[in-house]
Formats: sequence, C-alpha cells, structure tokens
Amino acid sequence: MAENDKIPQVQDDENELEQKEKDGDLNNEIESETVLSDFLHAMGFKNTKKEKKNKDKQEEVPRHDEMTESVEEEESEHEVMVAPERRIRRRWPLGVFGAMALGGAALGIYHSLPMLQEPKPPAPNVVATYNEQKITIEELKNFIAVEGAKEREHMLCPTHGYDHSKCDATEECEVHPVDSLEGYQEMVSKMASEQMILNWAKEKGITGREEVQHNMEDLLNDATVEQYMSQLHEENVSPESISKTEVQQYYSENQDKFKGKSLDESEEEIRKTLASEKDGSFFETYFEELKKTSGLQVNYDVLEVNTPTKEEISDYYEQNKEKYQTSASADYSEIKIADGKMDTATEAVRKIRSGESLENIAGSFGKDKKVFKNSIDLSSDTELGKTIATMKEGEISEPIENEDGSISIIKVNQKKEGGVKKLSEVTKEIENILLQENIDKEYTTRKNDTLFVVHSRRYTLGDFYKEFQELSEEYRSKFSTFEKKKKLVEQMIAKELLLEKSTDGADDGENSHSFEELQVQYLYQVMHQETVDTNLDEPTEEEIKQYYEENKESLVTPASVELSLIWISQGENGEKKEQAKTSAEEAYGLLKEGKDFAEVAKQYSEDTSAENGGQITGQIYKNHLAEPLAEAAFSLNENEFSNVIEYQNAFYILLVRSKSAEELKPLEELSDAIKSHLNEQAHDKLSEELSQQILNDADLKIYDRTLKKMLTET
Repeated sequence: MAENDKIPQVQDDENELEQKEKDGDLNNEIESETVLSDFLHAMGFKNTKKEKKNKDKQEEVPRHDEMTESVEEEESEHEVMVAPERRIRRRWPLGVFGAMALGGAALGIYHSLPMLQEPKPPAPNVVATYNEQKITIEELKNFIAVEGAKEREHMLCPTHGYDHSKCDATEECEVHPVDSLEGYQEMVSKMASEQMILNWAKEKGITGREEVQHNMEDLLNDATVEQYMSQLHEENVSPESISKTEVQQYYSENQDKFKGKSLDESEEEIRKTLASEKDGSFFETYFEELKKTSGLQVNYDVLEVNTPTKEEISDYYEQNKEKYQTSASADYSEIKIADGKMDTATEAVRKIRSGESLENIAGSFGKDKKVFKNSIDLSSDTELGKTIATMKEGEISEPIENEDGSISIIKVNQKKEGGVKKLSEVTKEIENILLQENIDKEYTTRKNDTLFVVHSRRYTLGDFYKEFQELSEEYRSKFSTFEKKKKLVEQMIAKELLLEKSTDGADDGENSHSFEELQVQYLYQVMHQETVDTNLDEPTEEEIKQYYEENKESLVTPASVELSLIWISQGENGEKKEQAKTSAEEAYGLLKEGKDFAEVAKQYSEDTSAENGGQITGQIYKNHLAEPLAEAAFSLNENEFSNVIEYQNAFYILLVRSKSAEELKPLEELSDAIKSHLNEQAHDKLSEELSQQILNDADLKIYDRTLKKMLTET
C-alpha cells in the first residue's frame, strides 16, 4: 500500500490554496543528513546569511502562522494533519537561470514609452542601445543560443516525442515563443540588464573587493560541484543508467514478483527499483573511493574547544542578571463592542457580572462575535496596561473606549509577578553564549593550525571557520557541536574532491554562460544590499503598534486540537470494505468499553502513527483536515473520541487529546514579526525605485524595426 495514496486531502485545489493562504507556507524544512543533501545545503549554499521572502502581494497582511514556528512533522501518512515542514533553501533575488527581474521591468517601461513613431536604429543591424552601447543582431542571436531559450520552450513533438533532433523546421513543435517580437524584446532587455549590473559593479569597484571575489569564487565552485553531482547521478543512479544485464539478473532472481509478466513488461519497474537501491549509498561510496587516492589527512582535534564550567556559567549569570529580568504581566480576555455603542457595552458588563459567560456575551453583543485571549506587560505605558494593572484576577472592567472607536470589556484571568529568571531556566542559553565566545577566541588564536590536507593542499582551522561563519544562522546552530562540526569538515573535504574531479568540464561554453549569469545575479544582490538595504529605515514602535491595532483580526491564531487517530483502509477500490468495517466497529466497541485509545490504535490502526498509539504530533487547525474529519474533530471535547467516520475508502476514529481556543497574541510577541513585514514592504518599494532609476539612467531603446527584420529572416 503506497504511502500518501489514502491521505484525506483537503477538498480540492481551491481549498488547498485557501489553506496555504490561511496557514502560511512556513518554508524551510531541515533536510535529512545524507552526504548529498547536507553537502549541498550546508556547504553549497552560503548566501543564506540574509533570507528574504519575495511576496506576491506587497500589501498582504501577515497572518498569525506566518509569525509563529511550525510544529514538527509527524511521521504519519495523513499529512493534511500536520503543519508544513521547515526547509532551509538557498534563496536568490532572481531565478538562477531565469530572466532577470530587472529585464522584465525594462521591457515593461519600454512598452509604456509614449512614442509617436518607432525610433530609427543607428545602424541596420542594431537591435538596442543603452548607456551609449549597442546590441547587434548577431549578439542577440548568440545570446538566445547560449541561453538555450528555444530548447527550453520546445513543445512535445507529436511524432518524435522529446527527441527534436529528428524534427525539421516546418513542424509545429519547432515554432518557439522566443521567435516573436515580444520574445526578442524580452531577450534584449535581459541582455541590457545584465550589462547594466556589470557596468555598475565595475564603476563602483565592487568586483575588486576581496569579499566579493571570495563569494563569487564560492558561488561558481558550488554551481560546478552541484552540476557535477547531478551528472554523476544521471550517469550512475538514474533508471537509464541501469544496464540490461542488471535488469535481466534482477528479473531472474525475483521471478515471484513478476508472475505473469514478461521481462519487457517488467523492465521499467526493475530499473526504478535498482536505481532507488543505488541512490541510498552511491555518493557515500563514491566519496570513500575518492578519499583513498587523495592523500587525505585530517586532524579533527583542532576543532575542540573548552566547554564552559558551572562556575563560569554562574559568574556570567550573576554579572548579567539584568538580562534575565522579567516584568509583571497579566493574561486577560477581551470582548470588542461595536464603535460608539456605550449603552450596549454597559449592558454587556452588567450581564457578565451577573454570571453570564464571556462567550455568550460575545455572541450576543461582540463586534467580532469572539472572545480574544491575550497577555500584556504591566509595565506597558498604554491605557490598557494601566487599567489592567489596577484590576484583580477575575475582575471585569468597565467599558474601555479604544482609539479606533471600538469599546472593549476586559476580564483579568491571571496576574504574574515580575522578577529574575532562575539560573536553571537560563543555564543552556548562557552555556551557548560562553561556548561561542570560546570558539571565537580559540579558532582565531589557532587559525593557522592544519585541519586537513587533500592532494598536498593544506586547509587550516581559519579556512574552516571562515566557511562556517558564512553559513546561515540556522545551519550554524545545527552544526554547533564538535561531532556536527566533524560532519561539516567531511562535507568540505567532499567538496574539494568533487571540485578536482569536475575541472575537466569547467570550460564548457554552455556552463560558462550559466556561471556568468550566476555572477551577474550575485552582483545584483550586492547592488541591492548597497542601494536598498542600507537605505531602509526601521519601523518605529508607533508604526508597529498601529499595524497591530489595525490588523488584529488577521493576526488571530485560530482554534486548534491535538489528535490521535485510528485509520483502517477499505482497499484502493473498496474491495476490503466489509472487513474494514468490522475492524472499525470492533475498535469502536473496545473504546466504548473504556479501553485505552492508544492500545486500540496499536491493535487496529493501519496508519504509520499506530506504533505511537495513533498520536499525531503538533497543533492541527481546522483547515488542515478534510471537511468530514474537521467537523468531527472540532465538535469533540478534550479526551472524547468520535464515532466511526467513513471517508475516501477508509474508516476513521479520532480522539481529541487537547483543544486550544483561538487567541490574539500580545503585541510584545508579534512585534518582531510585524517589524519584519513592514521592513519587507519598504524593501519592495525601494527595490522598484532602484530598477526604475537604473533604467532611467541607462536610456534603454529597443528598435522594433530591426527585430521585425530578424523575424522575417528566421
């Protein structure tokens, strides 16, 4: 039974989009620690010092879950029940081999120029001019060729499939979108944009900087290694790399798997099976073979540093107690009454004080029909903070008029005294701080110590630490221990060995152009940082507070549950329905008799969570589940289980382990996320202004009459 075939997916693509909008794509899953994935993600992608999300809508309000951590993914086959994983990826401001964003802006501005007539080119073969430079027909044709634009746009040939070597120019599949006026304009814009960036970098002296040269060298090395590993994979691990002899041997040794099927009928399946088996160990084996001929010498001991002692941790705590000071705070519930309706608010307060629940009052009188749960720092200089500071636990406030015109009613749920955190609460944090100080000091002092030697080339502790500091903060954290740093060194060694092996193909023309584009894109990053990032003003506290007040509804964390599950399959086509129904009813009967849900799940559930008593880890929101399951789960109380639910060729029984009501987190908790969002909005605006300025300064002109001439000659 294939995994994920039976997942109760959210109803359709539209619902799935809605789910992503509501729950956010929380990016960034930490990759599995195979030699290949760790190598590519830890060593290869070092430009993740500052990752920014590229929003499709600048004005989109960041919802609650864009501002909170994702739960760990449960190893259940029911993936709709868990929050998205976190993934560390290399981020570029532009697609690695796609059209430059600046080029697209150039084309848009070109089309918007008010022209009474087409401009006349300075020469018959000139397609564009900018910065007193020219782009000729021949240069454009060469650019289209090295870009591989036509190859990327190939249609599937109805006669020859993907093998276009057999096609002639008259066939439909040989008609390319790039062979159009708009296609040529886009290519010209891209050419000009790339050159503008190179000119800027040269004028500013950017390419002469040591740091830039180092980063560009790393970037090209990363691309070379990644490309070489991809080539190795295709040649040695892909289904196509499996020989006919291997296929025949596997078929002969596993006849019981292929009863009634010929070798030809089974060949594709066998190739995939053998490729999958090779995939797990190929690169590790390959690296081990390279090590044998590399003269490798490694001294891992130089990575060791002194661990902070208990006395050092205690001393740091005593000297920095002010860092661990906490203010008095309060948890409270809030009902918002419609703007200006003071009489309604007064009546609502009277009813609450008479014993009616906040939920009932919110449903009858509330502006949003909701009770918001929140916390507040009692040292806050806001009117709300001052009011709550004078109240007792369980007390109901008088109606409070807000700046936006609405009226709030507050109930204080709990008040917490301020003070200093205990040493035991911050020991790990202090230990990490002191350990990092030791690493900085010792690695700098011993920077010339030899860490490893490959083919007589020496790599020092200083070389390693430079690479380490260029990793993203998350990866530095992941490789913080001595054992993890040893793995990182192994990946550095693997990178050097692969670079040596890949040098034979380094002068390939197509690869050279791809690498030039990577350099251009890196220089665009530098341009962006120096002309945009340095001019960003940090949002003020007042702006953050205003955003919070104006967008509270979007920042509410929805209600959630923690679930356990019993899942029993009816078979892919329902062929086991009666048997499954009997099992589900037996399981339900045992639960009704009082038997422990976890024990019943272990006995009856066919989901991978069965070994954990059916437990699905993490908070689950309503739109994580298909509708029938969501309705059942959110209608249950804590420690209640559902009836047997039939859905998508399976039977389900759900147990709600815990429930959380929707809540609005306090401004203090969301402040950093709101600040980041406001920064992104300002960042996007400055980016547009940068593109506009570059294009205005360049005075880009595209000559359509020359491009039309090209079309007639194509």
